Amino acid sequence: MEPTEEQYLILNALDTLFLLQERFYDQNTGIWYIQTPSPFLPIAKMLQNGDITPIEPESEL
Repeated sequence: MEPTEEQYLILNALDTLFLLQERFYDQNTGIWYIQTPSPFLPIAKMLQNGDITPIEPESEL
């Protein structure tokens, strides 16, 4: 799978605002894994539609 335009737009915005520390793209699932300086969302995944969700379930946060 190729990254979507929505994903690229969000990645570029996060990078421009210096909110993107690391990123990894999983070609099998089409999901970006990102690391941010946010204490509330330090590691997250970005779905193909651009939604960003925490990796841990909410019950563990």
